[in-house]
Amino acid sequence: MFELRGERRLSRSRLTRALMLSCAVTAFSAPAFAQDDEVEDVVVIQGIRQTIQDSIETKRNSDTVVEALSSDDIGDLPALSIGEALETLTSAASHIEQGGATEISIRGLGPYLGSTVINGREAANGSGDRSVNFSQFPSELFNSLAVYKTQEASFIEGGVSGQISLSTLRPIDYGRSRIQLELKGNYNPDNSDLNISERGIGHRATLSFVDSWETGAGEFGLSFGYQNNRSTNPEQEARTTSSFRDCRNVVSGDPNSDNFGVDSLGDPDQNCDSGGGDLVLEVDPATGVAPDANTPFVFVPSQRHFRQNITDDARDSIFFAAQWQPNARWDINVDYQQSDREFTELRSDLTIDGNSVLNVGESGEIVPLSVSPTGAFLGGTTYDGAEVSSHYMERIEEYTGYGLQAEYQLTDDLTISADYSYSETMRRENIIQSRLRSDTDGDSGSEDVFVGIIVEDDAQRFVFGDFDVTDPANFDVGPRTREDLNQFRNNSIEAFRADFDYLWDNGFITNVRGGVRHSTLEYDSVPRVRRESDGSPLSVGDGAAASAACMNTVFPEDDFLADVVDGPLITNVDSAGNVIANGTGNSYVTFDPLCLAEAILGRAPSIPDASDVFLTSAEMGTGQNPLQIVDVAEETIAAYLQADFTGEMGELPVRGNFGVRVVDTEVTSNGYRGSLTIDRDGANVITGIGVDNSNLVEITANHSYTEVLPSANLVVELRDDVLLRGGIYRALSRPDPSDLGVGRSFSSSIDNDGGSTDVADVIAQVTGFGNPELDPLMSWNYDAALEWYPNEDTILAFGVYYKSFNGGFTNVGQVETFTVDGQDLQAVVTTQSVDSEESTISGFEISAAHAFSYLPGVWSGLGFRVGYNYADSDFEFEDAVFGASTIIAADGTEIERVGIVAPANVPGLSEHVASAQLYYSIGDLDLQGVYKYRSGYFQQFISTPGNLRYIDERGIYEARASYQVNDAVRVSVEAINIFDEPRVQYNPTLDNFAEVNVYGPRIYFGVRGRF
Repeated sequence: MFELRGERRLSRSRLTRALMLSCAVTAFSAPAFAQDDEVEDVVVIQGIRQTIQDSIETKRNSDTVVEALSSDDIGDLPALSIGEALETLTSAASHIEQGGATEISIRGLGPYLGSTVINGREAANGSGDRSVNFSQFPSELFNSLAVYKTQEASFIEGGVSGQISLSTLRPIDYGRSRIQLELKGNYNPDNSDLNISERGIGHRATLSFVDSWETGAGEFGLSFGYQNNRSTNPEQEARTTSSFRDCRNVVSGDPNSDNFGVDSLGDPDQNCDSGGGDLVLEVDPATGVAPDANTPFVFVPSQRHFRQNITDDARDSIFFAAQWQPNARWDINVDYQQSDREFTELRSDLTIDGNSVLNVGESGEIVPLSVSPTGAFLGGTTYDGAEVSSHYMERIEEYTGYGLQAEYQLTDDLTISADYSYSETMRRENIIQSRLRSDTDGDSGSEDVFVGIIVEDDAQRFVFGDFDVTDPANFDVGPRTREDLNQFRNNSIEAFRADFDYLWDNGFITNVRGGVRHSTLEYDSVPRVRRESDGSPLSVGDGAAASAACMNTVFPEDDFLADVVDGPLITNVDSAGNVIANGTGNSYVTFDPLCLAEAILGRAPSIPDASDVFLTSAEMGTGQNPLQIVDVAEETIAAYLQADFTGEMGELPVRGNFGVRVVDTEVTSNGYRGSLTIDRDGANVITGIGVDNSNLVEITANHSYTEVLPSANLVVELRDDVLLRGGIYRALSRPDPSDLGVGRSFSSSIDNDGGSTDVADVIAQVTGFGNPELDPLMSWNYDAALEWYPNEDTILAFGVYYKSFNGGFTNVGQVETFTVDGQDLQAVVTTQSVDSEESTISGFEISAAHAFSYLPGVWSGLGFRVGYNYADSDFEFEDAVFGASTIIAADGTEIERVGIVAPANVPGLSEHVASAQLYYSIGDLDLQGVYKYRSGYFQQFISTPGNLRYIDERGIYEARASYQVNDAVRVSVEAINIFDEPRVQYNPTLDNFAEVNVYGPRIYFGVRGRF
């Protein structure tokens, strides 16, 4: 019998290391800064030091609380992606997918609480939420980034936490001619473990051009950028299904009885797999208690997996801008951005079914059952099927954005402008998956196997009872292929705005700005469309034939998950517990996914169309759910008025702005429900509601809201080098478009004593797939900061903030009207809504930067920048399945459910976010060491946003070096995730293992020519 080895490891305090580094670096900044003023020689500043100087200057001159990263030259931002560049700014942190920074959180708050604009315009995305996938955009084609933490009335609404602003350059404003070519090679060390010869060096090639000319029609400027990126994203995974069951854990019984453990394999009352083992947590109105409120339980998924991935990532990006100034009064700009990305992945899975059938009887026990006090599974034995599956996945994502802006100086004091913009993202994800199941005796049927599961050190191990997972003969039955259109999403934003800026010098107010903006967001998505074959008529032959034709001769990757698992990933033992060499190690049998699919289907695999979502299970081989289609249009009209001021408060200079923005939004949501008919007897008495989901009815719902958003920012110069900054504003964060669906699923009951002919007496229970009546999350926000700027290289800033907002999301029952047989039916719809409870977020942040330019000789090139953010909130987000909630019963009554899982905090909130940069920049040499830390946080699933998923703390080390060979040529090398930090996640508690992803380090080496 295998014993659990050790306890779950304690969380590594990477934050402590970051803060020690920050303190140590700061301690060296004691020498007087005034020495810089005594230097008479002209020193040319470049590289990272110049970038930090520009960032300090931007922060100092701004009227808002802002963090910035800018460069005079396009392509000089010190990062490999926009997400990674933003992470170096105080309080900004990213979510990691495929090893790269994607969504950005500000002050530890999730991306749905923030907003992002590109050249001052909203950007569409393919995720179904309001975040922006920053891995879609190359950093080489932007020249400035900013994170605004307080708002102005002129800002586009949508950011409780703040607004991220990305900008491309304007060619006339750039002021000079330049052609630049940069080539970077990409080497991922983990690729060396892959047993395929074509895994070579990736590349990203960037070409950019900018120039301007005087013509007879005025001055004209043009800029163009193109990037071709071909790379790989190695990834190793140990994972579970994303949904868990709360199964009874009857650990107090006799180990030799059928009722010991989670499942008896004989007693349905204890069998969680058949549904009898789930806890009953609804409060009984008669007793006032939930029957299973104090019953021991364990969280178990339906499956556990090991997944080996081979990936390819191709991205082509084009940025274009034209600027025309016919005369001194006109400024006309056109810009265009396009980014096309195709990501493919070959997945090889080893899967254990039936985790909810945990058998711990003496006859088959391999690992004893072990459960944490919160119900997290730590170890146990299951008896069910094992399977291997092969997947081919491709994600195609295309982003297009463009805009036209015209600015005209009507008088010396009045400037007017107009701006039109369009942004669109299309995402398609296709998956072809084939499976073969375990066969222990060579017949035509699938057999179950005993498997011990051990969860430790943020990973999992499998111990098989005399079953060799490397032998293809053990997986030759139960062939099945699924052809999935897994994601089909389209998102577009079209907007027009008109603004004025009036110089009004009355001694205090310097100018007045105002404008109006109209925008239309459209989002549509189709739920997964699946064609499934697990036998005739589509499959031919049997599993053995498919296995022989398509099996990989060797496991695709050496040392698979060796960095996170102590000892063999898989162990094979005999009945006495002795280790069997065959089947022990870090590999299992794998197949070519497209070959295996064709062998099972007898034809080339293909992906269903989005319209196939309407086909029946008989036509597709599995059921579709068109009721989950989302088709949303969100029309917004916003108007603002803002005044900027400069003056004195007593003897202290002050500046800032104040204003108000009014926002009116109307949501139109289209969806489907089944046809409803009234069933009557011969006496015309209603006997029920007929629901026919094969005959769909299109339904439309509308919702609108108007909000007033005042704001004010004040900067007080306490001294020439000390600023006191404050801001107050009201903000909104809209619900995600994917949550605004109106699809409805019906069930019904009759409450008329068997004698009514009136439709109003029929009670229908409706489940909503979304809620178009979701209101935005509203907040009042308060900021204050004290900032010290001793010289152009140095800043020390301390800020505090407080946010008060109206609760979060909760399950509710709302009454909606449906027309049936020409009469109105009042039905209670169970869906999510924004509650009215007030929650708060408070925190503080520290920023510091300094260059040791006064040190002698080569030491003068040293410098640093550090940032730290702390956030705390009393917000509570209950798990949709295991949290406390109110359930709407079939008759419309409310039933309280006891929670067995503690609520999460605000989605995306990390208590601690830190970054540190130590650089050496002198002459033509530029060196950087970067550390980024983010403590654990709650990250929502897009498909099931109510399920709690926690991402563990993560600290990443990066390094960059560049050398300017001459005026035209620079060479560089950059490394990301140097120490191969994995990403670990838990569900639905903080200690119940759900997934670990190992991405490995990434190294880039490049050469740039600038002419």
